[in-house]
Amino acid sequence: MRVSDADRYKNVNAVLGRLASEHAKASREAATGERVTRPSDDPLAAAELVRLRHAASKVDAHRATLRSSVNDLELSESSLAAASDVFVRAKELAMQGGNGALGASERTMLAEQVKALEQELVGIANQQGARGYLFGGSKTDAPPFAANGAFSGDDTDHAVDVGSGATSASASGALAFTVAGGRDVFADLAQLRTALGADDAAGVRAALDGLESARKQVELERGKTGLSLEKLTAADGVLAQGSVDLARATERVGGADAFEAFSRMNSLSGAMERAIAISKQVLDLGARWRGY
Repeated sequence: MRVSDADRYKNVNAVLGRLASEHAKASREAATGERVTRPSDDPLAAAELVRLRHAASKVDAHRATLRSSVNDLELSESSLAAASDVFVRAKELAMQGGNGALGASERTMLAEQVKALEQELVGIANQQGARGYLFGGSKTDAPPFAANGAFSGDDTDHAVDVGSGATSASASGALAFTVAGGRDVFADLAQLRTALGADDAAGVRAALDGLESARKQVELERGKTGLSLEKLTAADGVLAQGSVDLARATERVGGADAFEAFSRMNSLSGAMERAIAISKQVLDLGARWRGY
């Protein structure tokens, strides 16, 4: 049975078309490192890649929230450490001022140093982070502490989902600095400053216990903040591993061996050249047969 010219052209085009398609796919894989770049490449794998990428996007968003909370908690913890140092320094000044040999002018100078500590503590308590003022509870848009230490915030906790439940992601300014935690720590500093200004050595010594209690109150909230920070950091570590696992799964489902794809592309280039040469011979032969 004689093969028509139309059949020859059809067969030649089919072979060249298949090789060209395979060559284009190999070129894409070599360039992108991805085996599945469109649903038609592998419908089942493409659907799985959509699911994996959606899951990775959710993990990335959750990690961004966690990292922001971790940063704020780290700043809160360091701020509370600085506040604790304020009371260590205040106790040192109180011990100096309680010395009976000290004169009124010297205690006045110490009172000025305590005043500076009060201002420093207000600045610490009004520290700002990514969400706003760190120690104002839910009222993050305005400074929670006035210059005299008056508190206008609240004790609302900011919680973050860590997978196994919600955990605190904020430090309580109310518990650290106000009577909600047991003492008004600003009042303790003010008491010391007043006693020093009045040249009251006995009053200065009497302020020591209050200053130590204030320091312990601040340290208690610092410790709680540190525990929350550990939980959030651990949760971020779990999510980071999850992100790595999703990336590996994505690579396993849709990834391509770029070196293998490049080798295949070169091999297909040679096959195309040979197919074109053979096609020319077939078509030339057909033309000669038509000449007889």
